[in-house]
Amino acid sequence: MKESEIVFLMTVGDDMQAEIIEEALNKVGIPLLKKHREGGAYLSIYMGKSMYGIDLYVSEESYDIARGILTDLGITDIEGKSVSQVTQRKGVKANQHNRVQTRIFKVGIALIFLLWLLLWWRSS
Repeated sequence: MKESEIVFLMTVGDDMQAEIIEEALNKVGIPLLKKHREGGAYLSIYMGKSMYGIDLYVSEESYDIARGILTDLGITDIEGKSVSQVTQRKGVKANQHNRVQTRIFKVGIALIFLLWLLLWWRSS
C-alpha cells in the first residue's frame, strides 16, 4: 500500500475553528492533521489561545473533497481567505517540517554538550 502525501489545506486562527473543521471532515471520513505554528501549542495550553495560528493538512487524495466541503461551509482561513483562494502547497510534507525540527534539536543538544564540556574543561 502506497503511503499518501500530506498536503497543506489552510491556516486557521484558533482551536475552535480547527475543531469545527475537523468535525466536518471526520463526518465524511477525512482525517485532519493539525500543526500549531511556532510556540502555538504551548500558548494554547497556557493562555487558552494561540496567536500564531494552526496549519491544517489532509491527505492528497482527500484534498479536493475537503476543499469542497469547506467552501460549501464558507469557512475562511486566518487571513479571511476562503479555502478556494488558498493555494495548495504540493510537495510540502508534514514530515519535512519534522525533519527540520529534529535537525535543530540535534544541533541544540550538541551545542549544549560542547558548552558543558568547555565549562568542565575550564574548571579543572
